[in-house]
Amino acid sequence: MKTGRQIFLLHSWAGLIAGGFILIFFLTGAVIVFREELNLREHPHLLRVKPAGTPLPYRTLYERVRSQVTDTWLYSFRTLPRRPEETIEMRIYQPSTRRYGLLYVNPYNGRVLGQTFDSLYDQLLSLHYTFWLGKVGELLAAVFALALLASVVSGLYVYRKSLLKVLLFRIGGRWTSWAGISSRLHRILGVWGLFFYLLLALSGFWMVKHALNLPSHFGNGLSPGEAAPPPAIRVDLDRLVRQTRQWFGGRIQNISFPREKDGTIQIYATAHGQTWLYGEYASYAEFDGTTGAVRTIFREQDLTAFERFEYALYTLHFGQYGGWPVKLLYCIFSLSGAVLTLTGFLLWYRRTRYPPRLRRKKPDRRMPAGFRARSDSKTA
Repeated sequence: MKTGRQIFLLHSWAGLIAGGFILIFFLTGAVIVFREELNLREHPHLLRVKPAGTPLPYRTLYERVRSQVTDTWLYSFRTLPRRPEETIEMRIYQPSTRRYGLLYVNPYNGRVLGQTFDSLYDQLLSLHYTFWLGKVGELLAAVFALALLASVVSGLYVYRKSLLKVLLFRIGGRWTSWAGISSRLHRILGVWGLFFYLLLALSGFWMVKHALNLPSHFGNGLSPGEAAPPPAIRVDLDRLVRQTRQWFGGRIQNISFPREKDGTIQIYATAHGQTWLYGEYASYAEFDGTTGAVRTIFREQDLTAFERFEYALYTLHFGQYGGWPVKLLYCIFSLSGAVLTLTGFLLWYRRTRYPPRLRRKKPDRRMPAGFRARSDSKTA
């Protein structure tokens, strides 16, 4: 079998076997890129408050929240307000139900506004990464992300002769039959979205590749419900925040609390001149959870070349940069990826249902009409 034929079969079968799951990737991805907008529409009373003076110190906020939710473990100030009307979002764990969730706090009085565990965004995110199948689903996501990557790379070879024609809007043919429409749509969307699909496939696989290590992925480690609750924070969080801000000079993004007795407090900040490509968590300061002593000061420039590659993949995968225009672009390309998957299935169905040898051949227009008629009567 020729190499070209083998690559074509790889392209077809990779897309066919993983097609349904790839469709889920694209459809859910087109929606969850609007994370903030989804949460705000579903829980506006949790994400917005009326500004009232000066926000409380972080230590005070932590203590007030802890006194209001005694049955909940506090893991971090996950998202800090960017604007006066925004609330503080905290990462939490509820041992009684063994669920992770988010808790929202009024930064001006420390009042807990509510908790979410199964929001629309959470459900879509779980479907996107695990197909609602837990660790098994995460393993499947790794396999199908790899299949998507194989399909995109092989598609580049299969349609290599069409690249320039599509980009120059010189693709011919008629848009009359469903087969012709499917073929041309598949080719056009595949070429124009090639870089985007390649980026999503590679970064998506990279984030879940750990699931392919089966002994580690399905190991018998302790679940959070079986572990000990995180220790209470006794150090002055505001002093640590001031120190971090002095070192980096930018905005404080996140304050992560220790989860074990000897754990550390990590404060992530954006340094002046920090590159957007590596996200908002490339620079951080780490402190001893008991004494507040400095453990580590890590800046973006300390990242290795491999770490820069990983951080860039994560940033580009989530599309949370550049505001609405970038999110809209991600949404459009994700929807086009869903159409690409459907047209790929239609093309496979046509080849299977109507193989070339059974397709009706058009008469040779170069032959005279009478000669065609005599030929047809002899064949009959």
